[in-house]
Order: sequence, then C-alpha cells, then structure tokens
Amino acid sequence: MKELIDIIKYKLIWLNILFCIILLALSFYYRPAAALLFVLISNLFDILGYHFSLIRKSDELPDKIIIRSYRINQFLFDLLLLILIGIQFGWIVALGGWIMKEFGLQDIFYYIFLKMPFPQKWNWMKWTPLGFIKGTLSRNEILLQGLLGIIITIIIFIYDK
Repeated sequence: MKELIDIIKYKLIWLNILFCIILLALSFYYRPAAALLFVLISNLFDILGYHFSLIRKSDELPDKIIIRSYRINQFLFDLLLLILIGIQFGWIVALGGWIMKEFGLQDIFYYIFLKMPFPQKWNWMKWTPLGFIKGTLSRNEILLQGLLGIIITIIIFIYDK
C-alpha cells in the first residue's frame, strides 16, 4: 500500500487522478467531458506503463522490442477505453477524445503531470497530423497542434447538438 501511495504522490500524478475522478462524475451530466477523460486516463496508463515500467526496466531485451510491445498494449488499452466511452457517452464523444489524443494532447499532459520540461524537439510525434507532414516537431508546433485538436473537438461537439 505504501508503494501505491508513493506512486500517487509522485510529481502531479495525484492531480491527473483527481481530474479523472472529477471528469468521470461530470461525464454523466455533460457527456463531452468524457473526451478529455479519455485523454487523461490514457495519460495515466502512459505514465504508469512508460515512465515507471519502461524507463526503469532491465536490459534483457532490446529497447525497440520493449517499446513496440508497450505501444501495442497502449493501443489496445486506448481502443478498449474508446469503445467503453463510445458505448456509455456516445460515439461523437469518443471521436473527440481520439482527435485530441491524435493531435498530441496526451503527450503534452504526460510532461505536465510528470513536471518535466517540454523537449525542444518532438521526434516521436510523426504519427500526428503535423508530424506526418513535417516529421520532427518543435515544442511550439506540438503545443499549437494540441490546441488545434481541442478546437476541432469543440467544433464537433457544437455541431453535434
């Protein structure tokens, strides 16, 4: 139990968990909140899976294999979470969560909740819309792209009414 408390108290993980609890409750009254809930739950998975497990791993397997196997687990977790959110809160809400994640918002949250400085170059974000075009993104480009994902999601929610 002490280890669990230590993890919760690490940096701002407690705040990520608190936001998840608040958004879960809010989602039953205001469904679009579930889109951000998806991003924050996915962020918790990434913090616990990547930051705590992969960074502190043993060196028995090559990094590429370990990271790829983690990314498969992360994808399947996100897919299951999106399906659950879609069933409970609606498919447009699930789409909004997916859009925000694809625009890099979850990676931005990763750095915020771990109190880590944003990298100047984001070379792993090639799967995002701007990353497909440009490849390596700057800090400002990733922040702008995350904001664009939020704006697109809000527009979708407004026109869904």
